[in-house]
Formats: sequence, structure tokens, C-alpha cells
Amino acid sequence: MGAVRKADFYFGSMLSCLINNGLAPAIIEPGDSRRIYKLTTDNGDYQLYAKYVSSPLRRQKKDAQLWQFTFLPDEVKYIRNYQENGQKLYFVLICGQKKLQDSEIAILSLDEVKDCLDVDYDRESYRITIKWEKGIHGLKAYGTGRADILNGRDNTIRISRDILSYF
Repeated sequence: MGAVRKADFYFGSMLSCLINNGLAPAIIEPGDSRRIYKLTTDNGDYQLYAKYVSSPLRRQKKDAQLWQFTFLPDEVKYIRNYQENGQKLYFVLICGQKKLQDSEIAILSLDEVKDCLDVDYDRESYRITIKWEKGIHGLKAYGTGRADILNGRDNTIRISRDILSYF
């Protein structure tokens, strides 16, 4: 029997969530820091680019949590050059918690990820931050290319928690 890695728990939680909603993804690129899956539904073909962070950033506030996802330049190159060719690309960002059952899954479209990362600007590192706030339905996303607050107003991308709304 093979050894179970930490990544298997996080990617497994995503797979369980998708399968419990009637979807059946197949892995096309394995890995520890990211995995790419293929998914076919009645609405079309998709690729799912999955990453995880095992715990939120340490903060003093109990009414908000942040998970920061780092993207390396080679990952940004993949995103920048992705051609849909009949397959839409979605990013599944698994936001881990110490109590695994309290983890969150954020799904972003290719355009939302390009916006958050600002893929057309070359830099050494890129990030997307997923934010949970008490009392707010859904999650929020921002990153190196998109500030969370702009001109005193919320500038984040709102993310639905309803997985089926994406596929």
C-alpha cells in the first residue's frame, strides 16, 4: 500500500465534494502542490486546476479569515497561454482549516484568476487571496493584480459556494 500524503486529503476533499454533487472528474496531471483534472458534464468539458493551502493566515480577527495561494511564474505562464479549445478552465482553491470539516472550496474562472493575478505584468511572485467574512454569504477573492479595497470600497470578486453553479 502506498503512503498517504497530506495533499491527498485536500485534493480528496475536493473530489468528494464534486462526486457528492454528481460530477466525476479524472486526474490528468498529478502533483503535490497542484493537480489538474478533466470534467465532462451536460454543459461541456472543463479542466480544473486545483491548489490547496492547509490553513488560513494567522490573524487577530475572528470574524474574517484569509488563505493565500502563491502562483509561480511557470504557473502564470500556463494561465497566460491557456487556450480553451472547447474546455473551460476553472481554478479550485481548497482553503484548509485545522478542523478539516471547516475547510472551504473556492472556484474561480480563468478570467477571474487572470484579473486577480494580473498575468500580463511580469513579477517574481503572484498570489490570490481568498477571504471569508462572518455574516457574508460566499467568499471573496483578490490578489497581486486586484486590491481588496479600492477608493474605500470593496473591490473583491464574490465567489458562490454552490459548486453546481459553475458546471
